[in-house]
Amino acid sequence: MMKLEKHLLSILESLHDAVLVISKDSTIVYVNTAYSVQFGVPAHKIVNRKLSQVEPGARILEVIKTGQPLINDYSYLHSLNVHIFANITPLLEKGELIGAVAIMKDISEFYGLQEELNKYKTYSTKLEEQLHEKIFSLLESHAPGMRQAVNVAKKVSDSEATLLLYGETGVGKEVFARAIHEASQRGDKPFVAINMASLPESLFESELFGFEEGAFTGSRKGGKKGLFELADGGTLFLDEIGELSLFLQAKILRVLQEKTFMKVGGTTTHPLDVRIIAATNKNLQELIREGKFREDLYYRLSIVPIHIPPLRERKQDLPILVNNILGKLRITYKKQITVTQEVYEIFERYDWPGNIRELHNVLERMIAICSKSYFVPEDIPSFVREGAERGENITDSTVQSKTNKMSLPGIIERTEREMLEEVLKTSRTRTEAIQKLGISRKAFYQKLKKYNIK
Repeated sequence: MMKLEKHLLSILESLHDAVLVISKDSTIVYVNTAYSVQFGVPAHKIVNRKLSQVEPGARILEVIKTGQPLINDYSYLHSLNVHIFANITPLLEKGELIGAVAIMKDISEFYGLQEELNKYKTYSTKLEEQLHEKIFSLLESHAPGMRQAVNVAKKVSDSEATLLLYGETGVGKEVFARAIHEASQRGDKPFVAINMASLPESLFESELFGFEEGAFTGSRKGGKKGLFELADGGTLFLDEIGELSLFLQAKILRVLQEKTFMKVGGTTTHPLDVRIIAATNKNLQELIREGKFREDLYYRLSIVPIHIPPLRERKQDLPILVNNILGKLRITYKKQITVTQEVYEIFERYDWPGNIRELHNVLERMIAICSKSYFVPEDIPSFVREGAERGENITDSTVQSKTNKMSLPGIIERTEREMLEEVLKTSRTRTEAIQKLGISRKAFYQKLKKYNIK
């Protein structure tokens, strides 16, 4: 009789699928608990019996004869009156066959053999769909425009099509791009994001394409990988593509057309294996008419355009968004905060010119200051309350245009200053204020100096 190590037995006993082990002469040497439970056969009634006598047509006997495994094999066991799927593998010792093991799943309980066969054939597809749903759950929406955008994103996630995401600043274009990447076949490869507006023209090529050693004075020994190389096999997200000069647009176009790139100072080309997702908050067709954006690059990038609506057009999603954002902030600030209906009503009357990014900023400010277990209207920054009351976007009493030309860094700086001032007013000491804000003492005093707060 074959010897089974204790740790191996422990593993087999933990399986939910039935396990049967036989020796070379077809003697049953082991069945796990799941086997006894699923088939109603106690181990002591079957172990040490010949399987060839119990179930002469058992597929595991074929494996003993041929030495070849059977994967996802269907069979009907007459002695048990069950339909099963099994993975059957020969057991070898020093190259010699000593037995076989079958891991089986009883499929009799399903609505019919054909349905079960179809279920297993489409199993991977269903897993993929579930994965897509989980990945895109952060983009859940009740707004028609947003749902349409998410549906398109799901459909094209597994394709190699280049995507162009349209949307105002702060709507979550990078979140969209990352979800598409994670749901794609490239999901286990790198996702590299670059804000094109932040790249100086002089560093553009070296940052995107990398450089060889000695390419220029003071260059790093051994050279440097560019973003295209870092994203190899994965996805490269080109944000703010509309900010590129015509000169740099031509360089991007050439790489997309030829699917190769050359490092600065290099003499050989490298194959390009990345999926490109671009994003912009500008009207590229208008820029084309003005001669500021290449039409050929536009058509290369916008194989599938996706418009992401601003938050003011999907206010019915505020409860979902607030819940998602607060879920993370509760962990960061170690506070269990809930939101009252009055707060939601004010949020719904405000137009959120900074979109989801502004909503995140406001909620973080509120949770940092709030000492209760729930938000009330008084916890909302004054510019949001005033904007909600007047039906317009006001930040520190300044009326903002509804054309999305507001500076998001300006919003963040103003709200940060207001947060500091309110925390200082409600704290007895600066040490208490630092604790409420959850930042270091050094960062606290740097911010006081930055905003000239005495």
